[in-house]
Amino acid sequence: MSLMKQGKISLDKFRHVVRDVVSQEPFTTRFANLSASGDRRGMIEMFVDVPHVTGLITNDSYRGKNEAQAAELYGVSLRATAQPDDEHANNETRTCNILTKALYAANADGRVFLDAICERARRSYNLRAYASCLRDCECMLALPASFYDDSAESVRYYVQRKKECLQLERECSRKFEPSSSKKHNNRGRTSSSSSSFSSSLVSSSGSALSPLGKRTVATPTVDGKPHTYLACCSDSVELRCDKIRGRHLVATRDIRPGAVLIVDRPFSFSTDAPALGRNCLHCHATLKLEDSVKIPCRNCQTVSFCTETCRREAWETYHRYECLIFDYFLEDFLSNECQTSRLLLAYRTTVAQALRGSAETKCVLNPDFLRYHANGNATNKDEDVDEECAELGSKKPYRPHDYRTVFQLETHCADMEPSANLVLTIEAIFLAKCLTHVLKKLDVICTKETFVSIAVAMLHHLQAINCNAYEIVESVYDEKTHVWEPRNVGGAIYTTVSLVNHSCYPNVVRHSYPNGVVVVRATRFIGKGCEMLDCYGPNFLSESRLVRRELLWKKYRFVCGCDACTQNWKFPPSETIALYKCRSCSEPMDSSSATGDAQVTSQTCARCGKVNDVRKIAKQLHKSIRMRVNAIAKMYQGNYRDAMPLLFEHAQFVNKHLAEPNIESVKTGQCIVQCYNSLGSTSVQ
Repeated sequence: MSLMKQGKISLDKFRHVVRDVVSQEPFTTRFANLSASGDRRGMIEMFVDVPHVTGLITNDSYRGKNEAQAAELYGVSLRATAQPDDEHANNETRTCNILTKALYAANADGRVFLDAICERARRSYNLRAYASCLRDCECMLALPASFYDDSAESVRYYVQRKKECLQLERECSRKFEPSSSKKHNNRGRTSSSSSSFSSSLVSSSGSALSPLGKRTVATPTVDGKPHTYLACCSDSVELRCDKIRGRHLVATRDIRPGAVLIVDRPFSFSTDAPALGRNCLHCHATLKLEDSVKIPCRNCQTVSFCTETCRREAWETYHRYECLIFDYFLEDFLSNECQTSRLLLAYRTTVAQALRGSAETKCVLNPDFLRYHANGNATNKDEDVDEECAELGSKKPYRPHDYRTVFQLETHCADMEPSANLVLTIEAIFLAKCLTHVLKKLDVICTKETFVSIAVAMLHHLQAINCNAYEIVESVYDEKTHVWEPRNVGGAIYTTVSLVNHSCYPNVVRHSYPNGVVVVRATRFIGKGCEMLDCYGPNFLSESRLVRRELLWKKYRFVCGCDACTQNWKFPPSETIALYKCRSCSEPMDSSSATGDAQVTSQTCARCGKVNDVRKIAKQLHKSIRMRVNAIAKMYQGNYRDAMPLLFEHAQFVNKHLAEPNIESVKTGQCIVQCYNSLGSTSVQ
């Protein structure tokens, strides 16, 4: 039966139906040959005339507004107000939650939406949640008068609500004014004479709130000078390329622990399904703290925003191209939890470059984008396109929003199993069908050739995402363990961070900041000429060499040759002190070279012949370890900034005197990571 006649179909069902049809000879052999040659266009074109593909028509698939439901919820909120409640604040909070549900169900051009947004703003003001009140006012005041009919009654009603919000906005602004003139003591806390309102400007994690109530976590800048060609990097690193490592980053000078090496912005990003209700779709700020509000999409009930600004920017750049078919991504999540973010990321990566236009101008297809995917062969690349990309990062600027940097990402197209490429090809065709459905609604004509190019691009991005996408995370504090645990929010393509190779014992760490920004810092000393190394997942502290190499080969198609793998470091490292380094040449000394008794011990370096007084080093080490212990005590008290200098000093000492691997380096690195977990994007359970 044609899929056209079955009406709406999920991606999961489409995937299974098409696989069953094409899993026959000679189709399978022909596809395997195209897969082995890296011919993406050939793989896509094989499916174009398959009946189940030609017959597939994607329809609108989203949770639209329900005015009747909205009116009922608004009525419930009014009745809840009339009920007596000794705990007034709790009752107000519950009522605000009901109003939020009404807002999501209501049409933005209806009275219920106006009533609910104004009522929620008033209640936030009564609760002294002035930041939340301001954001609701911003949302209402952004509603254009053109939404409503020209009748005198409608105009009068709209103007009345607008005046109410303007008044609330003025009142909230007055509450914020005193906060700028407060005197602070030497620990950065507001003096006792300050009003209680000032405390609402700072979150539990120390991040400030802007006058409109949006959380502003300070994003670091790179240490040293910005790189001339690598726009997101410090000048302490440079891009190199060879046949073994491919493109990679090395240190141009000695780098200390904690140094900020990369501040990268995503080319595109997506949100995991479980995070849609707890995080802003656009900047991924948490919506679970007391000072947050949820701003709904004007078209669907599914996604949330922290401010009207985020809602508008998301709509203009990507959400208007996905809103009508968003439930296709959610349906697939039910059958495979890892799918939603990956598929949505590939879709948005294509949208980001394939389309031009704004909410005010007509959307058109980008001819340069179509040219990039006209060839579609991973092995026989287009010479003109390849030449455009060749010198990025070395002689030409390498910028995070330059599509050429995305196009250069490794896909391993020809190295993948044909069965894996088959699944990705089917997914790419489905996503292309979804996009052409949306474009038709925007009066953009897509020919068969255009559809093929869009599907080729989708396939290219799905393959690149498999081995280049990174998680967007937020840290959640565990009161029992005193540990900041990472929680996934979504995924993103970071073209600069993707230049960093893997090690099972990395010397850098990534942390997420608002708006998808990722900050890469050194966790250990990195010597001049040494490579910056990230961890793609398997770490020698938790997995054996065999398991690590198997995981890395299956996903990234390389056999790991890091120190932990080539030397087969045991996990976990021994709690005993590791080999000391010679103070003269820094080479590890064999413990068998020790001389003297237990009180006076020395070791002779086999390389340079220098005699080292290891008893003195041992005393200094124990003193340095006490610094780490003191740092941990400060971390338990929440004083992460005070703990970091102690950890950095101890890390420098360990690097100078102890050979890798050693337990002190591991423990110190883990503490440094915990400190930075507390400074990036954070949330609550």
